[in-house]
Amino acid sequence: MREKKSLISNLQSPISRRAFLRLALLTGIATGAGVIYKATEVVGFERWFRWMARGNRARLFAPNARVALAACAAYDADVLAAARAVWQNATMPDLRGARVVIKPNLVDFVGDLPCFTHPRIAQAMIQLARESGAREIIVAEGTTFRRDPQAILDATGYAAMLAHEQIAFVDLNYDDLVEIPLRGGYTRLKTLFVAKTIRDADVLISLPKMKTHHWADISASVKNLFGVVPGIKYGWPKNTLHIQGIPAFLAELADSLQTRACAVVDGIVGLQGDGPLFGSAVPSGIIVAGTDLLAVDATCARLMGFDPAQIGYLDFAAWAGIGAIDAGKIELAGEPLARFQRQYERPPQMG
Repeated sequence: MREKKSLISNLQSPISRRAFLRLALLTGIATGAGVIYKATEVVGFERWFRWMARGNRARLFAPNARVALAACAAYDADVLAAARAVWQNATMPDLRGARVVIKPNLVDFVGDLPCFTHPRIAQAMIQLARESGAREIIVAEGTTFRRDPQAILDATGYAAMLAHEQIAFVDLNYDDLVEIPLRGGYTRLKTLFVAKTIRDADVLISLPKMKTHHWADISASVKNLFGVVPGIKYGWPKNTLHIQGIPAFLAELADSLQTRACAVVDGIVGLQGDGPLFGSAVPSGIIVAGTDLLAVDATCARLMGFDPAQIGYLDFAAWAGIGAIDAGKIELAGEPLARFQRQYERPPQMG
């Protein structure tokens, strides 16, 4: 895995809210800086060889992953029609009789920056699940910094939208805890505590914002799963998990949750540059969906002008056979990718 440059942040006094949030991000990483290790150095040759063999088999013999793209120019357009199209073209799960948990990215609210999943696309997914015959629909998130998400729900418009749709919000940071096994063994963790709401979901829809990210390079469907682990157990911003190594821990999440998870990505307006909180907006006009989370994220990377093989967590997880990132292994449906490609500004840590 390629080495990351050390993070430098220039803080001013008196400290601004932007600087405070940057400091919170830094604290989450710096707490365990002395014990961060490369993913493959803690497991030994036997596991390393098993991952390599699985990855080679997947590249040679696994069927192509299907990822769909639907055009949606703005949030006041017909988002539901675009959501229907992308859901159908991606051959997504049957929601009839299902307990559906929709997990948006509500990392925080920072002025007019599009750092969170817009409530209009969350509303469209609620309506799609309802018309598809879902037995129960829940919107759930475990916010990264704030211990009480109500201010974020109010500021982003989620509180009003959920009240209008009569949908419950579950704070995953304080939900009942259940322990699940981690399938991969990519970190020293054998099990992980997650919110019971996530464990009990028949279908988990990862509903992220398409954006750049300081330490993961991009944030899409896999990074969005970080919110399913409870802050009450792992702290804010869950730094005990950061120190497992971000590529390795994201591989654990994708491998362990992908059997019940699918993704619909809000790329209508993306965020470039100093993500996951700051930077600038990029009108991209696209919604992306699929059941192979890596293939979805690789497609998002290409839409943002990046090579998926240069994204640390994608490169590692694909090498281990968790999903597909090669263009030849991804079958695109719906709109042509080239029409919506942009060149996003890279995050400060991206090489």
